[in-house]
Amino acid sequence: MKIIIILFIALLFSFPVNAAEKFLNIQEVTSDSGLTAWLVEDHSLPIIAIQFSFLDAGAKNDPANKQGRAKLLSNMLDEGAGELDSQAFQKQLNDHSISLSFSNGRDHFNGNLKTLSRHKEKAFNLLRLALNSPRFDAEPLERMKQANISRIKSSLTNPNWIAARLQNDLVFNDHPYALNSGGTISSLTQLSSNDLKEFKDTFLKKDRLAVGITGDITIEEVKVFLDQVFNDLPSDKGSHQTKKSSPTPKLGHYLYEKDIPQTIVDINFPSFSRQDPDFYAALVFNHILGGGGFGSRLMEKAREDEGLTYGIYSSLSFLDEAQGFSISTSTQSDKVERMMQIIESEIALIKQDGVSEKELTDAKSYITGSLPLSLTSTSKIAGILASLQKNDRSIDYLDNYKKNIETVNANDIKRVASRILNEEKMTALFVGPHAPTTNINKLEALPNVE
Repeated sequence: MKIIIILFIALLFSFPVNAAEKFLNIQEVTSDSGLTAWLVEDHSLPIIAIQFSFLDAGAKNDPANKQGRAKLLSNMLDEGAGELDSQAFQKQLNDHSISLSFSNGRDHFNGNLKTLSRHKEKAFNLLRLALNSPRFDAEPLERMKQANISRIKSSLTNPNWIAARLQNDLVFNDHPYALNSGGTISSLTQLSSNDLKEFKDTFLKKDRLAVGITGDITIEEVKVFLDQVFNDLPSDKGSHQTKKSSPTPKLGHYLYEKDIPQTIVDINFPSFSRQDPDFYAALVFNHILGGGGFGSRLMEKAREDEGLTYGIYSSLSFLDEAQGFSISTSTQSDKVERMMQIIESEIALIKQDGVSEKELTDAKSYITGSLPLSLTSTSKIAGILASLQKNDRSIDYLDNYKKNIETVNANDIKRVASRILNEEKMTALFVGPHAPTTNINKLEALPNVE
């Protein structure tokens, strides 16, 4: 049986060998009312997975005094709807093995539904109720508020959480992204059911939808699902496009003093969007410098050669209104200066000398090979279908992905390294007893927590 499953996955997700073949057989489905979804039909298992997002409906819409509003709404949508209170609603989910959840990002508000196909009508109806008739009863609302407040208080003992909160404030600075999407202790306390209803009515609009579906469902059934679940939601009539504004980061070196044996180092540079011509080269560049785990330059130098850390990683981030490249690690507090020397040296090397052909070949092979392995479940496939729409990708994006990665050359990597790794635009944060420089800005307060 395992061999059959492995062979099925290999056949389903193998890259196309010519232009006529598709990586995934993605179909765009339009309902009678004009709602759309991307579908990968697969009747081999009796499972349906659906992921959807309301675009531009994320936490960036929460004002400072209502931080956590979108987060709390995501907690509450499955805590009772229509005639079902919280306990009855959850019982319906559990009794029919239906997985339903919601989440908020900074940009978008998201939902996930997974069900056995024999329970699809029950699952679709519960999702319809959650989106159209949530109850926001007092008991579950207070329970969710207290759970979030407890999460924040618990996180205050986690140096990595503290570092992330501080870096958000530094990098996003004057932008709503700098606020705490999970809420603050005071803002969560003050949020009411009316606040949640106002957010839902304002931002959860059918015009904002991006929907990805995969599994044991037909095109006609998808059309019915879209209209049944989403068509009663209010409409923006296409007016939801918001003016984009990029943050102005606080540049330089910053220290938040904390008496811990390991100092956390978090370095950030502004980057560019997924639509930039250098996007694919950036993926390869990141893999070689620090995104490739034990094979990356930073890991080999800092961990393997000098034993300064258990791990050092780089990553690219792509928010709608801010894109960045970060390098993150931790090391003994008396080794921070050496760690920074290594990071600065590797930055200079990749900008000046670029990368070898072997590094380039290995990185491209890993990146193209890892994509099929990341899509080995119905939920993951539905997720990427929704994600492609959120990121304004074409329906044939995956068909061309391998070709676009393989065209990256050494000159592209060198150019991208110079574009991103600009020391004059760097924000470096240290959380620990001290920083490896005298030119340091000390941070005294932890923003957007209390």
